[in-house]
Order: sequence, then C-alpha cells, then structure tokens
Amino acid sequence: MESNKIKYTKDGKKVVVIGDLNQTDKIVQEVFVTKDGDEIPQGERFVERNLLDEPAKSWKESELEKLEAKYERDRKEWNSKIDKLNQEKRLAYDSLSARVKWLRNMSKEPRQEELKTVINQIADFLDGSNKYVFISDYSDWRLESFDKESIDSLLDSYDGGYGRRRFNEMRLLSLYGRSDGSLVYKINTYSDGSGSDKDVEFFKSKEDAMMYLQNRFDSLKEYSSYSIEIAEKYDLKLDEEKMEAYLNARKESIEKQLEEVEKRKINLLNDLNSISAI
Repeated sequence: MESNKIKYTKDGKKVVVIGDLNQTDKIVQEVFVTKDGDEIPQGERFVERNLLDEPAKSWKESELEKLEAKYERDRKEWNSKIDKLNQEKRLAYDSLSARVKWLRNMSKEPRQEELKTVINQIADFLDGSNKYVFISDYSDWRLESFDKESIDSLLDSYDGGYGRRRFNEMRLLSLYGRSDGSLVYKINTYSDGSGSDKDVEFFKSKEDAMMYLQNRFDSLKEYSSYSIEIAEKYDLKLDEEKMEAYLNARKESIEKQLEEVEKRKINLLNDLNSISAI
C-alpha cells in the first residue's frame, strides 16, 4: 500500500483510498491486520468524507493518557517516599532492638562487678596515677604507659602543616554499651564522633595489661603476619596449631606466587623470542 493512499476516518478506522467519487467524497476500503501482522485492505468499499492524515484521539483517550502519565509519576514518587520511610523504620527498629536486648541482658546479669570496674577506671583516669592503656582497632594494637605524652597522643588532635605541630581539637573518650550487656571505651578519630574508632582499655599495672593482651591474643581464630608482629612486639605466647596453620598458608601463598612468576617469565621469554625471529 502506498503511504499517500492511507487515511483515517473520524471513528479511528484505517483505510486505503481507492478513488474519488466527487470533489468531497472518497471511495475507501478498510485496512485489517492478519494473524501474521500484515496489513491488507479487505471488506466492502464505502464512501467517506473528511478523511484524516493520522488517527484522531477522542477527548476521553487524550485525558486517559494524561491520567496514566500522572499516575506513573505519582506512583514513583510515593514508592520512593515509602522506601525511605521503611528504611527509617528499619533503622529505628534496629536501634531500639539493640537497646532492649542490652536492657534484658543487664536485667538477667546485672554485671555489678563490671560496672564497678568501669567506675574505678574513670576514677583512675582522673587521678593521674600511673597506669597502662591498651588501644586497638582492626589494624593496630598499642600498649603503653598512660603518662602525659600518651594522654596527649590519645585525646588531642594536632595539625602538622608547614612543619609546625599545632593543637587542633580534643577528642572525647566515650563509654558504649554493647547489646550483650558489656561495656567498652572507644575514642573516635575526630571530636564530633566521626571517622573510625578505637577500643580503649585501662590497667593499673603492666602485669594486668599483659595478661589481658595474652588472653585477647589467644582468642584470635587464626594468625596473620600482623598477629606474628604483635606476638614478637609484646613477647606473647604462640599457639602451635595456629602457628602451623599460618606457616602452611604462607607456604602455599608463596608457592602460588612463584608459579605465577614462572609462568610470567615463560611468557616474556616467548615474547622476546618472537621479536628476535622477526
């Protein structure tokens, strides 16, 4: 069908123009679609006036399209609001759940000795007596005498620009309650509580600190190169099975690296030979 012969009636029919009946009326035949999707003129021919070049939309169709577009915009907006509310609700639930769990654990096991220890630590912290402090995060363990220099290092933040060390801000030591009912001191990188945090433990003697350090080291599930450094630094006792597992893992890692280096060497030699052969 030639495109210039295709027209549309006011009631939405697609027709092909067969010829002119007079100056105003056209002889047309309606176009139908087959099962295969082909469009062919079929049926009786009829006379039509005021044919259109493209399908006309009724007012109802036009309004329905506007309503559908508005519905889609509103749907996305409300879904976004619902997702945000659900996220806030989950966060609020998780926070409240942790507090309820902590209260339940505290009621089952009041931990009076632990609370007493915490209070004593605060008193020791304030009285300026000699003590030791253990500071740890995911990548560092430090045990040192808690004197003026270490207090400055722990609590004060400094700027080192232009070769001059200047006091920047004071960081606060915070006491947190875990959901299991235990208590822990933490100190953040920045004074507003942002950035990574470090666990802090206070001890009245080096012996107590070393005992804690050994117990914490013993609780490690497996050793790493950093674990070995810690053991050497503080002269901690190593577990033979964990050490053997670490050495075997290191050996396998080194052997794998050597294999990769050997493969890389062979590939480079082949490349060199292919260049020499040109």
